[in-house]
Amino acid sequence: MAITAPSECALVAGEPSCRCSQDAHGLTDEELIVRATDKFRWQQRAAAEGRAAARVGLDALLVAARHDRPSTLVSELLRMCIMIRIYDPGLTIPGHGEADTVRTEVETLLQEYTELAELDNDPRRLGEAATLRALRTSTFCQGENALADTAAAHAILTDLAAPMPGEDPKEWSRLLSRSLNGLVLLLLKLGSHELADEVSQQGIAVTESGGVPAMDRLIHQLNRVRLQLSWALRLERGGRDAAAATRFVGAAQAAHAAAQLWGPAHGIHDDGSAAIKGCSIISTAYALKQPTPDQIDLLVSLEATTHFTEDRIMLAIATARCLLVAGRPAAAAAALAPLQRELRIATPDAVLTLALHREFAKMDGIAHGAPRRPDALARYAEALESELWALREARLTALRSHSEHHRLALEHGAVAAQAMQDPLTGLPNRRALDLRLAEAVTTPSAQPCAVALIDLDRFKDVNDDRSHAAGDAVLREVATCLRTILRSHDLVARYGGDEFVVVMPATPPAEARAALQRAADAVAALPVEVAAGVTMSVGVVRAPLDGDPAAALAAADAAMYRAKHAGGNTVVSGAVAPAAATAAESGPVHSNRVMSTLTSTSVAASNTVTPATVSSRAGRPSAATVRSE
Repeated sequence: MAITAPSECALVAGEPSCRCSQDAHGLTDEELIVRATDKFRWQQRAAAEGRAAARVGLDALLVAARHDRPSTLVSELLRMCIMIRIYDPGLTIPGHGEADTVRTEVETLLQEYTELAELDNDPRRLGEAATLRALRTSTFCQGENALADTAAAHAILTDLAAPMPGEDPKEWSRLLSRSLNGLVLLLLKLGSHELADEVSQQGIAVTESGGVPAMDRLIHQLNRVRLQLSWALRLERGGRDAAAATRFVGAAQAAHAAAQLWGPAHGIHDDGSAAIKGCSIISTAYALKQPTPDQIDLLVSLEATTHFTEDRIMLAIATARCLLVAGRPAAAAAALAPLQRELRIATPDAVLTLALHREFAKMDGIAHGAPRRPDALARYAEALESELWALREARLTALRSHSEHHRLALEHGAVAAQAMQDPLTGLPNRRALDLRLAEAVTTPSAQPCAVALIDLDRFKDVNDDRSHAAGDAVLREVATCLRTILRSHDLVARYGGDEFVVVMPATPPAEARAALQRAADAVAALPVEVAAGVTMSVGVVRAPLDGDPAAALAAADAAMYRAKHAGGNTVVSGAVAPAAATAAESGPVHSNRVMSTLTSTSVAASNTVTPATVSSRAGRPSAATVRSE
């Protein structure tokens, strides 16, 4: 969902809390996402109290959205609620009083996010779910345990080549680039720089080819700077100074590209100087490539606005090296000391934390005129670094192997997945509908369960007057509209031809009819050039517990006929006849039509209409403080 509207969140505007949950019912989907996104970005540079207030606000928006918002919007809020917990340094410190509670909350939110992605059969969100699971594991447990999910995310996200049917290509590119960016941050956390580099390049290629906004492109470039600097510092620890120098040059080049995007991303005219003065990671990259005394004042001034621990480490190292070049070794050690003491307790990034401790030992030794390190100690340090390097190489090999295995598994399972999906609209097909409906009518918690049958008005005219290709396009637009307007837990399936079925578990009849009327109004409001003026006739019934799914569909079909006879573009309620009366009261042609649909295992690949069907018709925060969205 593209973000274009201004934020009106009171928390972002400076108040201690927000009123977004009270306002949610009156906000459009876009406005709700804007408020949530601004809250999420704002908290990344806020103090602990601000992060807590933002978390409460996001949670409240999620609760409000679950009632009647589409699954894509609920998923987006779930993602932000998960990440605001994972990336909060105060909540993930081992032994922190809230750590266990937060971990349980993340588990619950992750499960819901994954279920929605599976329900919508959205591969990008499934890949992002794997990324989030791996981030969860690496944050709360051990990095090694995150390899399987990381590999799954890599296999899914790096293989995506085209949007789903009906999905806007530009929006798909924006979301895919964001998902790839999240994978880059995960791989950096695991110290897998080579894979992170490959994913980073792919993400930047997506942003450059898909019309992605300048802010998103800037965030990618800033994370590429972080990648190159982390890689260079890791290479230095392993004694690979020439390779490290190459990465420092690469970081400076990425910083230059980011500086060029700074103005367009922030809506200002900038030759790059504002980026250097306002973004610590850009200035850090230039300083680490070639430290000089004249950079000291700028680097020191950026300390107050540098919020991410990883950025603070790299800024401190850059400042210390410039101070050392200026002949001030004691000041260099002093620039590293506070952070070095702080990170004895929490180590959010092992690669950079070890780089900081190594840098401090070096600067402190120079400042105090320490004698040359004993040969035995030097050999011990080299052996440790060699062992760490070997472990890193083994992890990289394992990640590549897991990723290829997962890719092969995905290819093997693609046929089974396609058998449950309508290839034209991307919605679940009749086979998937049969399974879901049978489950809904036998599950007490799904009661009351509403079942609706939708038939498009005047659709035959589209095929006759325009073309079947135009009809296909209309069906995709209507499918997208239904999936967007209806709620996250409703199943929207293509039934055949120009008919759709909606299964609405745990939904009273009045609430179901109101939701379907909103969907009918939305379809009627689609531009003529998009939907050719089609509208919907809808029949809706309550499917009784342990009732016959075929009877529920037959009753919904009969109600849809009444909507047709009433002129279309309306919703009519019906009732499922008692089992004993169903056979006697149903017309033979009508009953055969429903049953043949239920037992069909074919997959409709176009809008071809069967004879049986014919008979039924009549102000943004700075990107310097944002690494993920």
